Amino acid sequence: MKTILFATLLVLTCVTGFGQVELSVPDVKGAPGGSAIVPVVINEGRNVTAIQFVLTFDAAVLNITSDSSILAGGSLADHSVGSSRDSGKLTVVIFSSSLSNLKPGSGAVVNVVFQVSTNAAMGSSTRIQISGARASDTNGNAVAVTTKDGTLTVSNSVTAPTAAANELIFPQIANGSFPGGSFVTTLIFVNPTGVPTGAEVRFFKSDGAPLAVKLTNGQAGSTFPFTLPEGGSVFLQTDGTGGLSAGYARVVATGPVGGTILFSQLDTSGQVVTESGVGASSPGQHFSVPLLYSKDLANTGIAFANPSSDTVEILLTLRDRAGTSLATQKVILPPGQHLPRFATEYFTSLANQPSFLGSIEGLTLVPVSAIALKLQGVLLTTFPVVEVK
Repeated sequence: MKTILFATLLVLTCVTGFGQVELSVPDVKGAPGGSAIVPVVINEGRNVTAIQFVLTFDAAVLNITSDSSILAGGSLADHSVGSSRDSGKLTVVIFSSSLSNLKPGSGAVVNVVFQVSTNAAMGSSTRIQISGARASDTNGNAVAVTTKDGTLTVSNSVTAPTAAANELIFPQIANGSFPGGSFVTTLIFVNPTGVPTGAEVRFFKSDGAPLAVKLTNGQAGSTFPFTLPEGGSVFLQTDGTGGLSAGYARVVATGPVGGTILFSQLDTSGQVVTESGVGASSPGQHFSVPLLYSKDLANTGIAFANPSSDTVEILLTLRDRAGTSLATQKVILPPGQHLPRFATEYFTSLANQPSFLGSIEGLTLVPVSAIALKLQGVLLTTFPVVEVK
C-alpha cells in the first residue's frame, strides 16, 4: 500500500540534454503605452559561467526606463547581472564571482521590461536583435554561442507564453478519491514584477499524456490559462472528485513567476489529514537527498522522470552519516518514463536494518529533476534535493 501511495505522490520531469548554446528572443506582443516582458532565453547553460550580449531595438517604439527593468532569469545560479542602457540599445553582462555555471537546461537569463510608446501604431513591429554574444566556462575558455532574434508586435492581444523562458515544473500532484478519503492539490502562483503576467498551467499523467482534472471554480480539463496581476497572486485548487489520479504540472508564463503546490489528503468528511508543500523542481546532474528509515515506521521515497527522447542512466550511491559509500545502484530510465521508489527498493539491504540515517547521492549526464518524501504513517514530509558542487 505504501509503495502504491508513493507512486501516486511522486512524478517528476527533466529537461533536454547536451546541445549547442543558443541565445534567443521570442516573438512577443505589447500594447501602446503598456509594458511588455521580453525574455532572453538560453537553450543550454550548464557549461557557461559568464555571458554578455547586446540587444538593439527601435527606440521610437520601445524604451527601457530604469535598471530595475532588467530582471534576473531563472537560469542564473549565484550570478550577478550588469547592464548599460542607451537609446535603442541594451548591453547585458552576466557573471559569477564563485565561477558557478548557469543552471542546466533551457530558461531565461534575463527578462527585460520594455515600455511601448503610446504613439506606436497598432500592428507595427520592431525587431529585437541580439549581437556581440560572448560566453566563457569556469576556466575562462570561450564557449561558442549562436543567436536568434525576435519581434515585438504592437497589439492589444495577449502574448502566448514561451516554453522554457519562464517555466515552473511541479513534480507532484494528485487528485481524486480513494477508500477513506481523497487527495486535492492547491497551486499558488505569485507575480514578482510590476507588469501583469499571462500564464498557463498544464496537467500531465506520469506517462506524459494530458491529465484531466476539475477545479473548485468549476473549470475542467488539462490546461488552464490565467492572468497574474502586477504583484498579485492566483490560487487554483483541484476538487478531489473522480478516481484517484496522479501526475505533474508544468507552468509557462509570459514573465517571471513564482509558486508552490500544496498537496493535501482529506478524510471522508473533507477534513485535512496531512499536507505537504512542494516547490518547483530544478533539474540537476549531481545531487544528494537525506535518508531516514525506521523499519515498519518510516521510509524515504525518491522519484525521477525522463520525458526526453533519450534513455537516462542514473548512478545512485548509498552513504552513511559519515559520508562512506555503502552500495551503488544504476537506474535506467527510458524516454518519457518516471520512476518513484522507496529507498528500500533502490537498496534492498536497508530492509534488514532496524533503522538507518544517511543519504542517497545521484549522478547522471542528463539533468533530471528529483523529489524526496518521508512517509511516516499518514504524515508526509518533503525533503530538499541538495545540489552537489
